[in-house]
Amino acid sequence: MTAEREDHERGLARFLVGEWRARFRESLAPAKRRDTSRSQLPHLSHLDPRFTTPVSAQSAAELAAQLREKGAEEDCYLLSEDPELDGRVLPLDEALALIVGSDSQHTTFVSCMPAKLAYFHEEDPAHRYLLELPS
Repeated sequence: MTAEREDHERGLARFLVGEWRARFRESLAPAKRRDTSRSQLPHLSHLDPRFTTPVSAQSAAELAAQLREKGAEEDCYLLSEDPELDGRVLPLDEALALIVGSDSQHTTFVSCMPAKLAYFHEEDPAHRYLLELPS
């Protein structure tokens, strides 16, 4: 696992309620357990409400602009139920076009700044969030 990927995944765990952080990190490490963990993403209900803001953006471009206002980097890391997306580093606009623009049915984390800023995309638009830790 690359250091960058590890930083992003460890950072995503910080957006979960305390007791689930370690479990989340451990479940992604071994490849065999990672596939099981990815398949469980649609059932993830342990986001820490202190760090979640419901997404108001209606398009990929609007969401990209929101994330950039908050300091999103040009490239982002994806942790996804979709094996085609999982583990990829893509330009933010391209990633959001694939996920939000196509109204993806796969649960995906888009990590914009490790342990600071991410987007959580779920099939149900009511469960899509900006994830942000205070500076």
